[in-house]
Amino acid sequence: MPSLTLRAVAPRAAVLGALAAAALVPSAASAQKPNPTILPGVTFAGVDLSGQTREQAAATLTTALKGKHPNDADVVVRVAGRRHKLTMDALGYGWDLEKAVIRASKAPAGTAVDAPIVWDSAAYSKWLTSLSSMKKSARDASVKIGITKMRIRGGRDGWRLDRAKLKALVDPVIADPTKPRNDLALSVVRTKGRTIKSLRAQYGTIVTIDRRTFKLRLFKRLSLRKTYRIAVGAAGHDTPAGSYTVTSKQVNPAWHVPNSAWAGSLAGQVIPGGAPNNPLKARWLGLRDGIGIHGTAETWALGQRASHGCIRMHPKDVVDLYGRVPMGTTVKIR
Repeated sequence: MPSLTLRAVAPRAAVLGALAAAALVPSAASAQKPNPTILPGVTFAGVDLSGQTREQAAATLTTALKGKHPNDADVVVRVAGRRHKLTMDALGYGWDLEKAVIRASKAPAGTAVDAPIVWDSAAYSKWLTSLSSMKKSARDASVKIGITKMRIRGGRDGWRLDRAKLKALVDPVIADPTKPRNDLALSVVRTKGRTIKSLRAQYGTIVTIDRRTFKLRLFKRLSLRKTYRIAVGAAGHDTPAGSYTVTSKQVNPAWHVPNSAWAGSLAGQVIPGGAPNNPLKARWLGLRDGIGIHGTAETWALGQRASHGCIRMHPKDVVDLYGRVPMGTTVKIR
């Protein structure tokens, strides 16, 4: 089969409309003079053009090949198990009849003339863009931080199409109508979603505080590790709900007494760490504005609303917790 020249042009209607005028103009690029009539046995796409002038041959081919294509089969691309079609009508796929007539007028007797193939480049580009926009979005694993448990949703991988790869797959098939075109497999580009493993690494430590049940829970890598009994703020001095982070840590912390009426004669003073009248025992994990987690000598009050806003723990428990909770840890209070 003679080689084919790949050429995208305007829709075929425009090409065929120009045949009548163009058929009378010899090719400027060729020194060969066209014959007054096409020689015997000259054909194009199975149509006999013997003895016809160029004008007659143009009309013959336009009529004989109307609605026909160099290959009528759809181009079918298989992506992720689904088949996608490109029809020849939608592509405006056909022969370059103008050039076919010119070649036929110069061809030796008995020649089967070949010619370049043309199509609507805008329609082809639109199809490439539409198909290559297909994708399955990757999804990152995510967590909703609860008080009693972490609600984890797994991630998933996705895929997308590479337009350049799609074009490289289809172009040769359009250029050569003899190539197979009904099952072109296009591989996808895999995209990765964030995994639960990486999510667990990000949330290495989380602390939750349930004011209703007086429990502090410690989560490591999104799994519950330990539960402690606590006391929370009394009525009028409620422990504030919300999401916080550990902003400070101290061993045997000093007590900066608030300038509040409930502090009495101690208001505004700083009580050294370890002093008998310092209610902050053993350890301190600060959250915000004087609110934090600390040990208490009043262990009888655990399980009650007893503090002035802080979260109280048994001294041995707060020492245990202190070593497990780094700075910046998320603390959710409900």
